Amino acid sequence: MWQSFNMLKVCCGTVAICLRGARARVLWPSQICAPPFSLSETCHLRLTTTATTISSWGPLENQDTASIPTSVNETKTLENQDTPSNLSSINDAKDVPVLLQAATDGDSYPSAFQGLHILSDWVSNKKIDFKKDVETEEQFTKLINLIDAGTVRSTPSSLLAALRSLMNLGVNSDTHVVESIENQLLWNIRKVSFPMLISIMVFQVQYQDTVLQKKVLKESLEALQRRWTEIKGASEIEAFYNHLDLFSSEFLGHLDDRSIELAGEMSFVELSRVFCVLGKIKRRASPVLRALSFHMAKQEEKLTAKQLCNVLFAMNSLSFPDVVLLEKVANDLIPQVANIDNPNIVSSILFCMGQMRWRYTSLLEVLSEWVEKNVQICSMINLGAIIITLACVSYVPANAETLFSELIPKLNPSGFSRKTTWLDVVWSLSVLGRATGWHISSVLHPDFVKNLPGAEEHLWIGVKPKLLNINAVAQLNMPSYKGPYLDMTNFKDVIISKNRDDIKLSKHIQITLHNFLPPPKYIRENIQTSMGIFVDVELAADKKGKPIPIQDYSNNFGESESSQPLPEGAVKLAMFIWGYKDYTIGTQELIGVNKLAVQLVERKGYRALQIPFYEYNMKAKTLKNVQYLEGKIKDIVES
Repeated sequence: MWQSFNMLKVCCGTVAICLRGARARVLWPSQICAPPFSLSETCHLRLTTTATTISSWGPLENQDTASIPTSVNETKTLENQDTPSNLSSINDAKDVPVLLQAATDGDSYPSAFQGLHILSDWVSNKKIDFKKDVETEEQFTKLINLIDAGTVRSTPSSLLAALRSLMNLGVNSDTHVVESIENQLLWNIRKVSFPMLISIMVFQVQYQDTVLQKKVLKESLEALQRRWTEIKGASEIEAFYNHLDLFSSEFLGHLDDRSIELAGEMSFVELSRVFCVLGKIKRRASPVLRALSFHMAKQEEKLTAKQLCNVLFAMNSLSFPDVVLLEKVANDLIPQVANIDNPNIVSSILFCMGQMRWRYTSLLEVLSEWVEKNVQICSMINLGAIIITLACVSYVPANAETLFSELIPKLNPSGFSRKTTWLDVVWSLSVLGRATGWHISSVLHPDFVKNLPGAEEHLWIGVKPKLLNINAVAQLNMPSYKGPYLDMTNFKDVIISKNRDDIKLSKHIQITLHNFLPPPKYIRENIQTSMGIFVDVELAADKKGKPIPIQDYSNNFGESESSQPLPEGAVKLAMFIWGYKDYTIGTQELIGVNKLAVQLVERKGYRALQIPFYEYNMKAKTLKNVQYLEGKIKDIVES
């Protein structure tokens, strides 16, 4: 009897395979094997900042998410079906033997699938160990056989849920039941809904151990790329961007187009999720970013502080500080700051503001107040964030005295895991004029300098100028300082470079100067100083503003002796040519390092002649630019 029954099951399976091979229509039986949870509850994309491979469907960290919609046939659950009466006993099971017995009683496919999912949950929650508690159980073999036999009767959503549970348990990829399910999915690739196809792709990309698994992924990718016009929602767009390395450039172009087209239909939450995905993968597709930021900026709904923090992080990662969107983020964030209970959110916002050069004073004020009130729950990194950001954007909040009196005594190099972070903190205190002799000596001490990551040359590019800045502050701004100074023989090779746009502007201005101040007699150009700052032009003028030969009076910013003293009333000028990135975003306020540069050259006896990019027009006639520069020189001498 049992032999006949087993043969019948095999034959049924064979017939089903033959029917599929003939591309006949397969009618699903009334009892469809499905997971004990709705697919719509599990079809969310998990986005993290540390991994590029999606391990499971889940909510976006720190954000609310909407699921990928699925078809009616693919979202049926056991609760919506005629299920065996012993399902309740499966759900009530407290240990593995009882669960396996209940799941295999009656040879019911839904019961078997239900038992499999519960086992998977127990493994995930570390309630049981698969190898020790499950794999050797005789009833588990029966459960697997039932799952195997039921694959031909199951919907794609049930198959994928079962496959996910099997993989989560630790069942090998080359076992018969896994291959059977993967074969069923492969047969259905061309017939499943678009959201289901995305689910298959997102899951299968994690498991590429066998030829069959690679084939399932390959077929699903090809099908998705053919059906790109079916992209209809933010969750689908997220899934594709998170796996962009799997797709052709042509498909990614279509994806960008669909993102732009659908942006107007998305909610603020959906827009922010897509924007954050682009930030995570660092895909700077400008048309897409502009469309997303445009629609985000005009939303009336508001995001949470965590979600707004994510948006700022994405803008910073993409180097896309859209001024209008930043205004929206600030206005939505300011009322929420007082209710933030996690100092890491505050420090993340601050770091993003500093790195983007975003000097939004009202937001900086409420963040400074928050730090002062919550200093006891802040870590050393949290405290460092406010110091570094205020220095970067060159801003002193209204509560500066009480804030710094609370913060500064708590700062200690042992609280930072990296020496370069402590260097950043001391440099920031120096920019803000709050560094003490103890702070300065802690980073100028030979042992500290020697143990900095000098072997990593890219780190030295930023480290050495900061050390030189701090050394200059100690020499020029702190007459009572008694600590160590840098050994300058190790800092002769420091080169402070400009970006391409700034070089172009500087070169244009220098060439214009040559019309009435020929080098090297009247001007010195591109000077790397021992203070860790770059001076574009050094020149001198008499008391009437008329240029005089700098080669007779230059002391190279204190590094040498001039050949003769300056005439009475004459001044030496240090010209700084400031580009767009030398200012905070959307303002005419210099960033902290540039304000420090101006301060240091003035301490050296120079007057700072500043030429901002927004005043000098490279497209203007030479005569007009010459007159502008002559006027600037005369004004600075007479001031």
